[in-house]
Amino acid sequence: MTSTSTSDRSSRSSAPLVVLFLRGGMDGLSLLRPTGDSELDRLRGPLAVAADSTVDVGDGFGLHPSMARTAARFTDGGVAFVPACGLPGASRSHFDAQFAVEHADDPSSRAPTEGPSGWLGRHLAATAGSAVAPFRGVSLGQPQVPAILAGSPDVVAARAIPDLALGPEMPARRGRRGDRRGRPDAATTATAVSIETLRSLWLDDGGPLGASAAAAFDVLEKVTDRPPRADPAAPPRSEAERYVTGNGAEGEPGADERGASADPGVAELVELFGSDLGTEVAVLNLGGWDDHNDLGATDGAFAARAAALDATIDALITGIPDVTVLAVSEFGRRVATNDSGGCDHGRGGVALVAGTRVRGGIHGDWPGLADLDDGDVRTANDVRGVFAEVVDSVLGGDPERIVPGAPGDRLSLFR
Repeated sequence: MTSTSTSDRSSRSSAPLVVLFLRGGMDGLSLLRPTGDSELDRLRGPLAVAADSTVDVGDGFGLHPSMARTAARFTDGGVAFVPACGLPGASRSHFDAQFAVEHADDPSSRAPTEGPSGWLGRHLAATAGSAVAPFRGVSLGQPQVPAILAGSPDVVAARAIPDLALGPEMPARRGRRGDRRGRPDAATTATAVSIETLRSLWLDDGGPLGASAAAAFDVLEKVTDRPPRADPAAPPRSEAERYVTGNGAEGEPGADERGASADPGVAELVELFGSDLGTEVAVLNLGGWDDHNDLGATDGAFAARAAALDATIDALITGIPDVTVLAVSEFGRRVATNDSGGCDHGRGGVALVAGTRVRGGIHGDWPGLADLDDGDVRTANDVRGVFAEVVDSVLGGDPERIVPGAPGDRLSLFR
C-alpha cells in the first residue's frame, strides 16, 4: 500500500462518511447472490434467493430485489460490492467478531477485555485539532460509544439525538426510536435550565477539562434547540425525512411499495452534517440481522430489512452532499440452512460502499461455493483493506497508521 506523507495529508480535505454497522451477521448470500452457482440452490433449497429474481450487477452476481434504489445507483456507477469479505480468522461469536472488525485488528492479537481503539477512533484522534470538537464522530442506534469510535474524545453516542437532552422534565417513556410525538414543550425549557446549571459549575475551571465541558454544552444547546415536530403528519423538514416518515407528496420519495422507510436516524444525521457542529463521521447501528430462523428469500424477514437498508442508503446519499456510505457486518451466514428456516453464523460476508466517489462494480476475489471453509464462504477479501481505502480516499487520513494490518493489494474502490 502506498504511503501518504504528513504534508500531503494535511492538504487533503475529509469528506463525510456514514458507516452502517449491520449488527447480527448479515447474510451476504441473500443480499448479493452468486447467480451462476448451483451449490447455493442445492444447500439452501427454497431459502435461496432465486437467481432470476435478482438484479444483475455483473461478474456473476445478482442483487436482492428489495435493493432497487441501490441497484439504480449501481447502474450509475456509484455502488461497489466486496463479496467473501470479512476478517480472516475471526470468531463466529457476535461479541468477539464485532470487537475485531470494529478495531480492525488481527483477531488473535489481543483479548476483547483489553479495549484498544477502533479504526475510526484512531483516525479522529490522529487528525484532532487543538479545539474541542465533541461532535466530530457521532453514533446513533445505541446509547454507548461503539468500539469502532473508541480512542477519540471527539465522539458522542445516543439512541437518537433527543436522548442527548438533559432535564428532569423529559418524558420517561418514548415510542420507537425517532418518534417525536408527545414530547412536552416543557422539555426544551428544562433542558436549557439544566445546561446552564451545569455550565455554571465549570465557569471557574480554566483547564482543558473546563474547556471541553464548555464546548460540549455549546454543542448540546445547538442540538437540543431544534423544535420538535408536534404534528407527525406535517410536511418533512428535509428531503431525507421524507424517507423516514413516508409522508412526502405524490411523486416525492417516501415509503416504497414494500412500505420500507429509512432508519429514523437518517434525518438526524442529515441535520448534523448540514450544521456547523463539525461532524465528519457517523455510525448508524442497525440491528436485527441475526437470521437463525425465518430468513425468507424474497418476501421474508431479510427482504423487509434489505428494503429498509436500501431506503436508508438512498436517503443518506440524497441528503448529505458528497457522503460515502459503508455498510458492513461482523460476519456472514453459513451457506446451508438450519432446521429453523434460517442460517447460522458464518464467515465471509459482503461489504457495500456507495457514493459519488465510489468506483462501482464487484471488487475483490470470489472463491465460489464448491470449496467452503467448514460450511462457510471463505474470507477471500480482508475487510481491513476496505477500511484502509476509506481512510485514504474519503477521510484523507493515513491508512498505514490507522489500519496497519490491511493487505497491500488495493481493491480500487474509489475513483
